[in-house]
Amino acid sequence: MFVRKMTQNNQSINDYINEYLDYYCGLSQAPGFAVLLKGKWGSGKTWFINRYSEKLKQHKRKCLYVSLNGVTSFSEIEEAFLLQQIPLLASKPIAIGRNLITQVLKNSLKLDLNDDATLNITSPSIKLTDIITNLDGSILIFDDLERCQIDLNNILGYINNFIEHKELKLIIVADEEKLEKNDNYKVIKEKLIGQTFAISLDFHRALEKFVIKVNNPIARNFLSKNVNLIQNVYIKAEYENLRTLNQIVLNFERIFESLPEKARIKSEILEDILNLLMVLSIEINSGRLFSKDINKLGQEYISTLSNRVSSYPSSNSGVNSNKKIDSPQSIFEKYSFVKFYPLFPNDIWWQVFFDKGILDAQELEKSLESSKYFEDETTPSWVKLWHFYSLNDKDFEKLLPQVMSEYANRDFDDPGVVKHITGIFFDFSDAGLLPKSKQEILKDSKLYIDYLKNREPSKLASYYFSAGDNILGGYLGLGFQGKNFQEFNEFCTYLEKAQELAKNENMPNVGQELLTVMQSDVWKFRDMICLSASPYQVGISQKYHRIPVLKHIKETDFVEKLLSLDFEDKDCVCRSLIKRYEVKDFNKELFEELDWLKSIQRLLLEEIACKQGKVSGYTLKKYIEPSLKEAINKLEGKTD
Repeated sequence: MFVRKMTQNNQSINDYINEYLDYYCGLSQAPGFAVLLKGKWGSGKTWFINRYSEKLKQHKRKCLYVSLNGVTSFSEIEEAFLLQQIPLLASKPIAIGRNLITQVLKNSLKLDLNDDATLNITSPSIKLTDIITNLDGSILIFDDLERCQIDLNNILGYINNFIEHKELKLIIVADEEKLEKNDNYKVIKEKLIGQTFAISLDFHRALEKFVIKVNNPIARNFLSKNVNLIQNVYIKAEYENLRTLNQIVLNFERIFESLPEKARIKSEILEDILNLLMVLSIEINSGRLFSKDINKLGQEYISTLSNRVSSYPSSNSGVNSNKKIDSPQSIFEKYSFVKFYPLFPNDIWWQVFFDKGILDAQELEKSLESSKYFEDETTPSWVKLWHFYSLNDKDFEKLLPQVMSEYANRDFDDPGVVKHITGIFFDFSDAGLLPKSKQEILKDSKLYIDYLKNREPSKLASYYFSAGDNILGGYLGLGFQGKNFQEFNEFCTYLEKAQELAKNENMPNVGQELLTVMQSDVWKFRDMICLSASPYQVGISQKYHRIPVLKHIKETDFVEKLLSLDFEDKDCVCRSLIKRYEVKDFNKELFEELDWLKSIQRLLLEEIACKQGKVSGYTLKKYIEPSLKEAINKLEGKTD
């Protein structure tokens, strides 16, 4: 369970503010000044005042709250007061829209409020202005003052009116540092504010509130047991923002829900994920790290360990000079208890998560299979070698010759695995752990690709499409090592050229594969030839969306198979062709399919002519052929 941080007499850190507010709100007469609660954005000011306002309501004290964030007119404030005084106006059953409320605010409608708080519009007797001005005994709370869009002098004058002329008690909540940028603020504050309190971060109470809302009981229990871990990161970060803390809790549950069952019971995995999630969230939200630079952390960590010269930019060129971007070294020192290499699942996964909000569950699960968390006797030797940082000298000296021998014997037929091992060898060569120069490794790696091209051309051809190589910066859930070396880039270029040749030679086989798929599953066919919804989902659904593979299908075979489908499947195939050519940038590469499409159209028209007077011919003419015509127009760049 949670252990709250207490002050003397078992009081929480902000209880002295609660005590003063109890005194202030309990005064028989308004004292003629407001109370200011100050603190930076995310420090828990709103959370604190919301809890206090609930306390007032429990004690039957009339309390009206308004957030000034984005407010541009006084009528918006009065509208907020109105909805709190007459909740029925905001209720769904009565369905009173904003236009009606606006009319009321303009005093164009009169309302009759019965004793039981029901609304009677048929016999109006009370004007809205009477309701708004009837605030006797109310305690007004104005939150987010620094975010109000009304001129500061005007809004403070408006607030002061409630103190001087209405004789009400007011609590103002704001980030005072931002208000102090206005030269007139200090003068106005003297007249308006009688007491100021700084809200301190009530970490444990806030975390308890956030964690209680976690739906998954296992995730909730894990977070409850790791309060000290969470607080330790906050202390190291010297960070006080409860909004980020709440975001971390929500994101942890989201990631937890995507983990397979076997991972949810491993505390080491959960702790590593939570640590990384916290560090990256805090550093990004505080502006000390950009999400696009997450991938540089692992590279820099290895460079730091091997005493290499940092390649990370030391200046803030191209970024806002008001924001201090932390160097990786300072992040490593601050969070020395966090494992920055390798980042699990991988650095690009986290980059996509923070930059796009996309949680790639498939990549997450795939990364687990090749991670150190599930290594056993069945784990491939090269995967164990990839995790070299967890090996002792004896195990490393046994594994390296084994992988080198398997590589020399061409035991690996997966190009992605060959790429992994080649990168590892470049890395070890540079570190003096492998008795070969990078040039020797490069020469041998090219010979390996030649071997695959001759022996496994189909695997070489399909690797580019089935792997997450280009998008996630790795393969099988592991990032490529050695990718900063020029020799590795040269190897990749050689591999890509060999793949291109293999793909071209394999296109007739691919065309036949597509034709077979079209007969059995038209939706899978659609996925194979069209760009899928998310560019981060890598798999068969994106195999040929920008490759002119259809021209390798014999036109008569395609039409024969198309005509054999039922109407819904015919329609799906033709609409898939329309979708295929919707991306103009891809059409530059797909233009080679134009003659093929026109041949298909000609064959269909011949079929329509042969079936003239039959419903099947009419159906082809009315629905199928027009779709094909639209696909041709899109490929030619014609518009309707």
